[in-house]
Amino acid sequence: MALDLSFKQLIAAAEDGAATIGQPTCISIDRIDEDPDQPRRSFDEQKLDELAQSVLQHGVLQPIVLRQATEEGRYVIVMGARRYRAAKRAGLRDMPAFIHAAGSADRYVQMIENIQRDDLNTPEIAAFIADRLEQGDNQADISRKLGKPRDWVSRYASVQNMPEFLRSKLAGSSIRAVYELYQAWREQPNAVETLCAAQESFTDAHARRLAREVRTKVRGSPADGEGAPGAQPARRRIAPQSALRPIERDRATAAAEKRLNSSDDRNERMRTSLTIRVRHQDRTGCLLIDRLASQGSRHAVLLIDGAEEAEEVPASTITIEEILSA
Repeated sequence: MALDLSFKQLIAAAEDGAATIGQPTCISIDRIDEDPDQPRRSFDEQKLDELAQSVLQHGVLQPIVLRQATEEGRYVIVMGARRYRAAKRAGLRDMPAFIHAAGSADRYVQMIENIQRDDLNTPEIAAFIADRLEQGDNQADISRKLGKPRDWVSRYASVQNMPEFLRSKLAGSSIRAVYELYQAWREQPNAVETLCAAQESFTDAHARRLAREVRTKVRGSPADGEGAPGAQPARRRIAPQSALRPIERDRATAAAEKRLNSSDDRNERMRTSLTIRVRHQDRTGCLLIDRLASQGSRHAVLLIDGAEEAEEVPASTITIEEILSA
């Protein structure tokens, strides 16, 4: 579900069944208060100055949305904090506003508006999601109400569990990059902390590569001939069966049969010690090799990073990124 709501649709969502908002009216700016619980916590001063200059020249072109405060004659902003601040900065005495008939703000509508305007930074989005989880919503609820994928919600929900040195990287790195490092930190905390101490920011691709190397190291040093993490392993030339003499073919066949006839408990140990990391669309996770998909052999069962439940996807849509052995 794409976030493509028009302003009128946002207003309708904000009402949430309340009476019609009606026509905008001019409200004195000194009777308006900001909502202390709104998702946005920071404002770009330069952009506010630019908006204030626009307001001076053209006025406030889009009314803000207010709700009545508990104090008689005062109003609290539901949507439009930037426009309100710019109007104050421009020296306006009043500004156009829709009056919300309901008595409390819809936090999700405030969040949607800020996401659409790309006004929120990562800590602000993470704080909103953490608050919604604390209030009893689960990640599926938040995903549905914001119109965002589950893995998007999972990445931001993980911020509250990150160590401070990782949170500090959010200022210069994307949430996706920091989330990749966080997943690796859960397995190898010291290694990830060392990496972060040496670098201020990470691109998505760089973080993904570093996380892969860290996950490889946690299983131990590379085996002989493998080289450093990320390097191409040395390959042995294996002669095709047709090039072998009859006795050699018999020996090769016997060796293969011996490997295939290993004991059941060894096979079970192999199954439980393998971790197959895969990518599905823009998400990463683990392939559950001990479970068959209910939709048939053309589907796979995945546990996406940060998700609470496994899901089934077409096998043709996943890409194996690495196979790790404990």
